[in-house]
Amino acid sequence: MKISLLYILLTSLCFAAQDAATVRFANGDKLSGSAIALNLEMLTWESETLKEQAQFKLNQILDLSLPAEFDAKVIDAASHQALLELTNGDSVKGLLTGLNDQEIRLKTWYAGEMVFRKTNVKSISISRGSKIIYRGPDGIDGWKLSGEENSWKFSNGEFVSSKLGSLARDFDFPEAAQISYDVSWRGTLRSKIVLFSTDLTTSNPRKGYEIIFHGSMVQLRRLSDSAWLYSKTNPRRMQPNEKARIDIRYSRKSNQMMILVDEEIFGMWDNLELDEATGEGLHFVSMENNETAVSNIAISHWDGYVDESAMEEIELRVQRFPGHLQMQRGMERPNLDEKELPDSRMSLSNGDTLEGEVLAIDGDMIKIKTPFTEVSFPVHRINNITLKKASSETPKLYNGDVRTILADGSKLVFRLDEVKEGKLIGFSQNFGRAEFVQSAFKRIEFNIHPKPKAN
Repeated sequence: MKISLLYILLTSLCFAAQDAATVRFANGDKLSGSAIALNLEMLTWESETLKEQAQFKLNQILDLSLPAEFDAKVIDAASHQALLELTNGDSVKGLLTGLNDQEIRLKTWYAGEMVFRKTNVKSISISRGSKIIYRGPDGIDGWKLSGEENSWKFSNGEFVSSKLGSLARDFDFPEAAQISYDVSWRGTLRSKIVLFSTDLTTSNPRKGYEIIFHGSMVQLRRLSDSAWLYSKTNPRRMQPNEKARIDIRYSRKSNQMMILVDEEIFGMWDNLELDEATGEGLHFVSMENNETAVSNIAISHWDGYVDESAMEEIELRVQRFPGHLQMQRGMERPNLDEKELPDSRMSLSNGDTLEGEVLAIDGDMIKIKTPFTEVSFPVHRINNITLKKASSETPKLYNGDVRTILADGSKLVFRLDEVKEGKLIGFSQNFGRAEFVQSAFKRIEFNIHPKPKAN
């Protein structure tokens, strides 16, 4: 039998030890364990429930969930973060390094500089680099435990709990901040987080705001008067992945809060009286007999900006699930609707708009030709760059396409061509050929296109 050189090269992609990896199959089965190797045809899997390593064909697998890692130092040092929304629904984050009539260049921490065809990019939004207040955990020191004995433990970069109890710590919360963390669970998610607490010694402080996650529902309660402030439901989220990235963003100035799950808006609230919350405590509270793990915690300053696409997502879900959802638009947004901006106009972070053409991006500076003169200023001062809608194009679909979610929330579809030396190598009309660091992937979905019907 002739064995191709490509197959020899691809016989395995060796993964680091992964205690929390999960593979889901097309028949609905699910198996936790460790991904040992991956090639274009097979996944090699190890699990405590198996006597020995097993190999599964990729055409039998729905998706593979992995404990992704990202380079926090690179992200923290960036002056801005650009988000490219692509015409096929993908989104990718990075540092904007170039833009002309044909292409957009984005520097990423997982694939180096990627070059996107401008016709495949729907929009570009930019946020200022955030000052990091805390990133961890790297141990349980500095955190206050309460509740049942050993309710929380630290292991392998995670806080893990299977008993009722609280893990709390004071932070110097700014006027507006983003609190992000990964949470994993078994069965149905039942978890609670408390913000602005004045008492770290209990799982049930009397002041602050309590956010309860239960399955596909999120509830918010003001503890000072036990007032429930709406329930939010998103039937698409939380199940059955048993893993999620939670983002809680608040503004004391506007008394508003929003929650995202895996980069999608889950709920928004306003009129919260956050300006009167004096506590600085943050609690992670576990529910009884419910195993939960919290990791990759990041607390940073937030600029308070909410783009129009987020608002549209909220409104669409209200229309789809009117009997299950109570929503308010709530959050402040720029006065000028992005849909009203002409092709040559872009919005700035201070609410102004500017007519012009991007000439060059050099480091952290962008040069724009306006009708009157050329101007240069930091990239992070721009909220969005409006692209000509008439030139948009949707990329082709390929056999072997995979849908991926990366550790920073980027979502990309590409044809998986090679797997070797710790990298996934693929192709898309969006960005051509790219080599991705395998540890950056949080989830990989296989067999994503419908199979053609037999005649």
